[in-house]
Amino acid sequence: MSRRDASRLRVGAAALAAAFGGGVWWASGRRRRAWRTDALTGVPTRDGALAHLRAELVRSSRSGRVVGVAFCDIDAFKQVNDHHGHLAGDLVLVTVAQCLQGAVRPSDVVARVGGDEFVVVCGGLRSADDMEVIVARLHAALGGTSMASGTADPLAEMGVTVSVGSATGRGGEVSPGALLHAADRSMYRQKGQLP
Repeated sequence: MSRRDASRLRVGAAALAAAFGGGVWWASGRRRRAWRTDALTGVPTRDGALAHLRAELVRSSRSGRVVGVAFCDIDAFKQVNDHHGHLAGDLVLVTVAQCLQGAVRPSDVVARVGGDEFVVVCGGLRSADDMEVIVARLHAALGGTSMASGTADPLAEMGVTVSVGSATGRGGEVSPGALLHAADRSMYRQKGQLP
């Protein structure tokens, strides 16, 4: 078989594969990458956050460093949509994502894990005190978007607040699910909905 015939055969095989399912694999690969990024905010989704959290806990089990998770929930988000409309709600979500990203290190991951819920995964911390510093930066960023952007603050204009809870742990001592659950409970305590 000549080179030219082999090339035609490969092109024909690729076309057949695309027509009978091979193209679905490629498309599903794009979808797979797409579902790891939230279309509105551009941050990873829950699956991306969990993958990063698992990887950080594995690193932590080797290094002995601490992994921190902050769970952030936009307070009374339904009222934003009801009173200001869904476009305003979208603006709030994008603004919160940007504020969170601007407050953390490049190695940290901000992810949208629910409609109005975000998670921040921070690896390589020396202690739980480092996570408290990060949470303070998150609060400061969420309260000062106009200073950072030089424009009107959509969160302040709509009276939006964000509750932030956190938890820390080390790989081998805590599972990703347990760490997320602890941060979620901490966030609900901040809201005053748990003792």
